Amino acid sequence: MKKAWVIALNTFQESLRKKTFYILLVVALIVIGASRFFSFLAAEDELKMIKDVSFSTIEFFGALIAIFTALAAVSGEIEKRTIYPLLSKPITRSNFIIGKLIGQSLIILLNVILMSIFFIVLLFIKKSPPDIETFKTVFLIFIELVLIGSITLAVATFATDAFNLIFSFFLYIVGHLISYGKSLLERVENVVLKGLGEMLYTVIPNYENFNIKDKVVVGVNVTWQYVGQTVLYGIIYIAIAVLIGVYFFNKREV
Repeated sequence: MKKAWVIALNTFQESLRKKTFYILLVVALIVIGASRFFSFLAAEDELKMIKDVSFSTIEFFGALIAIFTALAAVSGEIEKRTIYPLLSKPITRSNFIIGKLIGQSLIILLNVILMSIFFIVLLFIKKSPPDIETFKTVFLIFIELVLIGSITLAVATFATDAFNLIFSFFLYIVGHLISYGKSLLERVENVVLKGLGEMLYTVIPNYENFNIKDKVVVGVNVTWQYVGQTVLYGIIYIAIAVLIGVYFFNKREV
């Protein structure tokens, strides 16, 4: 595990050198800051708007950072030929993948913390300090982003960057819409189509499970039991993604 941390710290430092991280972060902070200028709304509605926009911004721009960080996790190392001295050392390929995941998770965490601090400052300006529900929402967003990054990393072990980019965005959209597909599936009478739909619903991660902002914004409390179950759900999918990544990376010739 110590060797995986070496890879993780290297990945974290490399990501900090990329302009993409700072560009996305700055744009996200601008969007969050702009949410407070809804002066035409009532004070209560304005606060809801700030929370809604801020949560959505943290999630969306966090997803972009997760995808772009994981996208070149393998191909970037190969192109720069830095992967060869790494793999020539007593570092297993599983350590390499796990280290990459930890490193990109640290970048995601840093991104979420910085955006959340800016968001919390806005709440204090509006004399509405964050409650525990705010932190629950941000925490589940973080787990979702790590899951998104882990899937992108797994695909990076066997697919091109172009395919991975398209697939990651497609899965991001489908993962947020799959709950609606589930309700439509209940109306399907064809056994084969229904079975196929059920299989897809099980395989595709449901990103909407991590989305509790709609409830929190309107003042609905989310139980710790739900948070715990959702975190466990995310960890299971992350573990599966890591196993897939390790399997294909072991098969890949570099």
